[in-house]
Amino acid sequence: MLPTFYSALTGLRAHATGLSVVGNNLANINTSGYKRGTINFSQLMVNQVQNNGGAVNPIQYGLGTRTQSISPAFFQGAVSRTGVSTNLALQGEGFFQVSDGDSVAYTRAGNFTFDRDGALQSANGWSVLGYTNVDADGNVVRSGTPAPLTIDFEEPSPPRATQIVRYITNLSAQTETGGEFQTNIDIWDDSGQKRRLNLTFTKDEALNSWSYNFTTDDGSVVDGTGTVTFDENGRLSTLNGVSLNDAAIANPTITVTGLPADEEGNTPGDISFTWDLIEFSTNSDGSINNDSFLTNFSGFSTNGTFFQDGFGSGDLNRIEFTQDGTMLGFFSNGETHALGAVAIANFNNMEGLKQIDANFFETTAASGDPFFSADNGGTVVFGGALESSNVDIADEFTELIIHQRGYQSNSKSVTTADQILQEILGLKR
Repeated sequence: MLPTFYSALTGLRAHATGLSVVGNNLANINTSGYKRGTINFSQLMVNQVQNNGGAVNPIQYGLGTRTQSISPAFFQGAVSRTGVSTNLALQGEGFFQVSDGDSVAYTRAGNFTFDRDGALQSANGWSVLGYTNVDADGNVVRSGTPAPLTIDFEEPSPPRATQIVRYITNLSAQTETGGEFQTNIDIWDDSGQKRRLNLTFTKDEALNSWSYNFTTDDGSVVDGTGTVTFDENGRLSTLNGVSLNDAAIANPTITVTGLPADEEGNTPGDISFTWDLIEFSTNSDGSINNDSFLTNFSGFSTNGTFFQDGFGSGDLNRIEFTQDGTMLGFFSNGETHALGAVAIANFNNMEGLKQIDANFFETTAASGDPFFSADNGGTVVFGGALESSNVDIADEFTELIIHQRGYQSNSKSVTTADQILQEILGLKR
């Protein structure tokens, strides 16, 4: 009966380990990004009673069980909104890459925050790794070795000088000779200073003819004068003597020079912008159609929509992440810039990763090295959200009962074997 004791002992140990796995799963039921552990048993080597050279079926019995593997189950956990923009959740395979400066680890827990120096960090202070290079088109370059994601909260969005100005204006057809209509708009120079630009239309003696003149409030020199004429329907017909039917006609370029220095003594460069006066389109027959935002209808002289594309510098207001992991900065001047992107690591064998503290994983020879792809391997990143633990309490309670009964059954084997031995020892009496 001695083998019975040893077989039951292995069963007790195995099911005790199973209870530990279930207990750990239940303990982490509310741990963000946690993956439930699964345990598998395997039969120990068998003791062969009779073989007969393989001529007949072997007679053999097992010597118990052992824990074959304990590995995390990498199926998707629920994604829950948190409202914290730096919280990140992954949908699909993949891991965030983090580092303490010496070691690199991988995690599904995206409860990240910025420290006072602008470094994106995990809850235990490890730096979140990603891509920080942004090309001239404003796109993140997803190549090279991932580095700590850090932003400068004090760095402003740079200004841009005005390049296009558009007015939608009607000049009253009833205006008498010498009558004026003035409109104005704020434009920006390359140093981020705002300038007031004035546009004055003056009715000429010629039929349906007006002169225009651009000026500024600060006394700058503006190269922007000319004439416009309208047809009998109130539509623009010529610009500075050139018919709108001429294919070579183009919108005028207005230049502002001699801009005064700003409060710090810096002299900005000249402003050269296009007056978006004529709207060009192509007809179905391939001919060019020229229309205008300037009209000469009856009624009052009025302005409609204004537009200019310049802006001053802006301060960083908030951070958001897109579904490809790009970190966007939203600035007070209305601009949005890509500041970097989190790196999403994938593995050929996720079950081969070694679990360590803080819900982190380390690579092993079984997992292989991580690899990165431009599309993150199809993994979607959700900003302002966290992935919940994938532990199902009903499943765990079921496993708890199974391991408990297994432990009890093996205990019963021990007591039964002990009773039989007691009976054998009693035979001498």
